Amino acid sequence: MPCRKKVSDSVSFLTPGFFLFFPVVALVWFLLPGSGRRIWLLLASWWFCLCAGVEHLAFLLGATALTYAGARLLDRCPGGRRKIVLAVLLLSVFGTLFVFKYLDFALRLLDRIFAATGLAFSSPGLSLILPVGISFYGFMAAGYLIDVYRRERRAETSFLDLALFLSFFPALLSGPISRAGDLIPQLRRPAPFSWDALRSGSVRFLWGAFKKLVVADRLGILVSTVYAAADDFGRLAVWTAAFAFSIQIYCDFSAYSDMALGCAQAMGLRLTENFRTPYFSRSIGEFWRRWHISLSSWFRDYLYIPMGGSRKGRRRKDWNVLVVFAVSGLWHGAALTFLVWGLVNAFYQIIGGRTLEIRKKLRRRLGLREEAPLTAALQVSLTFLCSTAAWVFFKGGSFTHSLAIFRAMFTGPWLIRPVSAWGLDPAELTAALFAVLLVAAVECLSVRMGSFREKLLSLPRPARWAGILMLLAAVLIFGVYGTGYDPQDFIYFKF
Repeated sequence: MPCRKKVSDSVSFLTPGFFLFFPVVALVWFLLPGSGRRIWLLLASWWFCLCAGVEHLAFLLGATALTYAGARLLDRCPGGRRKIVLAVLLLSVFGTLFVFKYLDFALRLLDRIFAATGLAFSSPGLSLILPVGISFYGFMAAGYLIDVYRRERRAETSFLDLALFLSFFPALLSGPISRAGDLIPQLRRPAPFSWDALRSGSVRFLWGAFKKLVVADRLGILVSTVYAAADDFGRLAVWTAAFAFSIQIYCDFSAYSDMALGCAQAMGLRLTENFRTPYFSRSIGEFWRRWHISLSSWFRDYLYIPMGGSRKGRRRKDWNVLVVFAVSGLWHGAALTFLVWGLVNAFYQIIGGRTLEIRKKLRRRLGLREEAPLTAALQVSLTFLCSTAAWVFFKGGSFTHSLAIFRAMFTGPWLIRPVSAWGLDPAELTAALFAVLLVAAVECLSVRMGSFREKLLSLPRPARWAGILMLLAAVLIFGVYGTGYDPQDFIYFKF
């Protein structure tokens, strides 16, 4: 996998280099015996990170050494000192994340606060790099240290196993956020080569490529075009862009997860499922149990429950939800819009919890049975609409611009520029529409029948190969490619 200057090009799943890198890694992984397999996979994962730059690998190695030594120290520490040791370790992990991801944002915020009070303060301009994957392997390291502190697992004596857990290349950049108890035993006792696993993992990777290149990247052009000057397009275009971004971010991030899980599955390893058809959720609470599952469960186990969860009354529960979603918002990015996005989702859940009984009574009076298809359709539609409104802050770039997008949704004429001026010509819009419908159909069938991928692979060979080749042709023909093959970055690379 050749090293390049642009980080996203160097470590993306969708580059020619990766299609040379992965088969070699997987082949040698299955051929080597014993611990040689893990050593090879660790070296390959470090090389994958090194392709982003020496500094990125240096941060990963530093985090690995700190986590390994800190966990061993926690295991040996007596009683009261363990809490102090854990606090220092977590401060080191999250302090590093703060410096490289949030310090510049904090200083700019201080600028604005001092300016508002009439005091002179000018923060230094910082241009620190953001180490690739730090938000993900940092949370994995923190979760592992907390597990050791709670004595839910012993500290790893093998540096090799812990390093591979934190560095495993399919999940390094954008998760899923694995738990040591799930992944390390698999790395120690990997499954033997299986044609079925290779075939299923490859199809999953291909489906991820379809969602990324055919759906997400194409919709991204429309969203960026309209959002850049929302007042110039009219309400219809802005609403279309808002809904398109909801689909874009899902297809973009779930595509990465599909490709990561597909690579792991081909090698006989199982990573945490990160998405379970979230846009079929009937409430925002359910949505967050089915969206970015590894992050949501991390916050539940290591923040929400330790704060008291729902055990200390309604007010305390609401406060805990507010804190968790505020932190989750900031985890996604160092900007006020991400904080607002998180708080909006928190308020959705708080209001939903407070009005649960009222809404049940209202449905009974309207004659809407809880499990009736109409009730489910209304709830799913409302949940999608609420999540779409929240995504405006996520994509808006600034609070002012986000408000401008909302204003453009409800004021002015419905159509100012023709549809052909929205960034996609009629042929591309048609391709996007059919691709979105295909994704929706697959999601719907997965809800009703189980994994569509497994259903496809269970078909007779001619039908199976026809489906796979049609999907591959769709990626090659309808995928969005830049000059000299330059697909857009995955959205979550920046987090």
